[in-house]
Amino acid sequence: MFGLLKRVIDEIGPRPSCSDEEKRLGRLLVEEWQPFCDRVEAETFTCSPHAFLGFIPFSVLLYFAAVVLYWFYPLASFVLIAIGFGIVFFELLRYREFVDFLFPRKQGENIMGTIRPKGEPTRRVIVSAHMDSAYEFNLIYYLKNAVITLVEIAILGLVIALCGSLAKTIAYFYGFSDTTAFTAVGYAMIAFTPVMGLALFFHTYKPVPGAMDDMAGVAVVAGLGKYLDEARRNGGWLPEKTEVVLLATSSEEAGLRGAKRYVSKHLQEMVTTPTYGLFLDGIYDEKYLTVSNRELCTGAKHDPGLVKMAQDAAASHNWPIATKMIALGGTDASPFSLKGIPAVCLHCQDTSRAVPNYHTRDDTYEHIRPESLSVSLQLVLDMLKQIDSK
Repeated sequence: MFGLLKRVIDEIGPRPSCSDEEKRLGRLLVEEWQPFCDRVEAETFTCSPHAFLGFIPFSVLLYFAAVVLYWFYPLASFVLIAIGFGIVFFELLRYREFVDFLFPRKQGENIMGTIRPKGEPTRRVIVSAHMDSAYEFNLIYYLKNAVITLVEIAILGLVIALCGSLAKTIAYFYGFSDTTAFTAVGYAMIAFTPVMGLALFFHTYKPVPGAMDDMAGVAVVAGLGKYLDEARRNGGWLPEKTEVVLLATSSEEAGLRGAKRYVSKHLQEMVTTPTYGLFLDGIYDEKYLTVSNRELCTGAKHDPGLVKMAQDAAASHNWPIATKMIALGGTDASPFSLKGIPAVCLHCQDTSRAVPNYHTRDDTYEHIRPESLSVSLQLVLDMLKQIDSK
């Protein structure tokens, strides 16, 4: 698994969503999986990969204009703030394709490898990770964990500006004169301007290597396929009635677009044949073994049975495992859980802070412990065995 990870980082390098490099990885996986999968497919889709973060400069400019208009025409200020806040809320926080139609469309490819069980399949387990790597987050690279506080301050500033401009608009139409409170809100909006301005430099368009996030996860998915192939040839354990789908998704860093397209296309078959999703994201140190039970931004609540299964599997090896909510951001497990498909996301990443190798140029394989790949694979195998036996 580590060899595949190193090979991809050295030979292909960073892989932005829908890029040629991401597709090169997809073709490599097709070649790797064909010898041991019963069927390997590349499924194309279209999305707007730059929309997810590309709107940020426009929202910042809307805020700057709203600050000026607040003093002269509060209604216009409120409208601009409402538009900017709405874009941030729906596009960035809720992962909706809210302004995607304004950005160029590109083609992504999800790679799927199917491994049939010994008998007739009565259920399915999808084991998945994403192929693309993120554009570098400048503020994380330079400010480290302080960026979380800055994001919270920026959201607070938007809320204050939204409520303040609305209140002043109502007061204006009812003939109330300016008050000290409205003046204080205006100065507060000005005070938040430097923080909002930093958002102009939130990210670059230079992609990072993406070793932890998420080539390590892809390596574990590929490792599962090789493990089952060796088991088939050597008389080892194979699922009796559970079909295994290896799924390498495109465009997770563009707002979970690849996973969304997969769910949209395959929902009926996942409902017809009971399907479970095991997702791997952020793998670098097994002492941070974590199972996510929900994701605040997307609103996804992951399957309690799979969460408990991960906890039990870790306990059987005396591995400490944390159970956490993802407060900011989202994973490919979300589109599945939101559509009622039992899913869960597994990590070997410290999710309590913005770690230095998250979405920065330091996301290289030097920071990844090979043991984290082994632990992740064993956890997936144990869960697969439990699902197959129940």
